[in-house]
Amino acid sequence: MGVAALDSLRGPALGDGFGERWFHRSNREAIEMIKARQLPSEVPWYWTDDTAMALTVVRMLRLHGEIRQDVLAEMFGAAYQADPFRGYGYGMTVLLPRLAEDPGTWDMQARSLFDGQGSLGNGAAMRVAPLGAWFCQDLGAASEQARLSAEVDDCRGTRRR
Repeated sequence: MGVAALDSLRGPALGDGFGERWFHRSNREAIEMIKARQLPSEVPWYWTDDTAMALTVVRMLRLHGEIRQDVLAEMFGAAYQADPFRGYGYGMTVLLPRLAEDPGTWDMQARSLFDGQGSLGNGAAMRVAPLGAWFCQDLGAASEQARLSAEVDDCRGTRRR
């Protein structure tokens, strides 16, 4: 299952790097390039926070075989501190350093940051592929592990222990 989880990152990471090439272009420039079927020429393609956090999920699975929210919060924070220039959104630049210092407060920290409504991003969706691959034999477990992973930096749900 570990190989499948790592393999599941190939497509999202390539898409992440490709998409990042378009992110800082004006709509007009992007539309003109797409109409001309012209690709961005910048190389290499840099992966963003989405791939960084997905890699962290794979590390979590390899270490523990499941999502452990306090540990994942600490790992997300450490990954951010090790490489903060991956395009993290504003909310994550506030939350993740806090999690590195005090991971046990992830639920309160995320909830206070987003007024209990969850973030506006799609980070959890961008890092879920390894969970699906790891738990491919048990759809219920895959769903539960995805929920646990998503709550750490989004907190739309209620923390369960």
